[in-house]
Amino acid sequence: MSPSSSRSAACDCNGQVECTVSGLNPVSLAEFTLDGGDGQTYYDISLVDGYNLPMAIVMNSLGTSSLAGYPANLTNPSCEGTASQLASSSFNPYSDGTQTFLGTNSSYPLPFDSKVSTNDASRWCPWNLLVSPPDKPGDGVYPYPDDNIQRPAFSPCYSACSKWNKPSDCCVGKHDSPSTCSAGEYSHAAKKVCPDAYSYAFDDQTSTFIIPIGAGFEVVFCPGGRSTNILATDTTGLTHKSAGHNPLNSHRVLGLLFAMTTNTILFSYFF
Repeated sequence: MSPSSSRSAACDCNGQVECTVSGLNPVSLAEFTLDGGDGQTYYDISLVDGYNLPMAIVMNSLGTSSLAGYPANLTNPSCEGTASQLASSSFNPYSDGTQTFLGTNSSYPLPFDSKVSTNDASRWCPWNLLVSPPDKPGDGVYPYPDDNIQRPAFSPCYSACSKWNKPSDCCVGKHDSPSTCSAGEYSHAAKKVCPDAYSYAFDDQTSTFIIPIGAGFEVVFCPGGRSTNILATDTTGLTHKSAGHNPLNSHRVLGLLFAMTTNTILFSYFF
């Protein structure tokens, strides 16, 4: 929370609990287009507006017959970009054969990224995009490299677009196509810690999940564990094709900053 008010330092909706406008950046987002007009539901975790907390999406088939062939390990992405919440590289929530994690089990285990270290997770945000960078040393000059300075235990991270609003970063104007807008430093860093999340506007191929309509969804804040790497490793093609970021009529669920100081929060979002 902001020390001078009751507002959140990130994703705040002008002090209102009932959010009717986009939240204050930076913010982790879960986005849903329930019916894209083609009988498909499109959904994703998006870091295009920045990152403020870990997030996962759990799909519930609700008994819909057309979803029977979609195992949970292909539909339930997770983004874990906060060092204090990151599990070890050997993370295995199914070790005893009976445990479940984010709706999955040992028969259909989630594919987790194993390359990102705790140090990586604590330093992935580019220095000039930190919301609360550390104070400069006593002489007022940052040493080089900057990453030798201890960073805050938690600091939200702006995306390049949300901080500078440049057409080349936001993929608008003459940069409004995949051929004229490419991933920058922030996007590459975000994609490393959260492989299944959108990192910039044209990051479709390894970011958008597509399933038949009829599902319900649960958005989980601070799920723990590690980020998933579903779309880059899936060979079935069940939940993946080019879609385009933030399609019309999508529903957006903000990652609230206060969730960082509580236990895992479950936000049931059924349609």
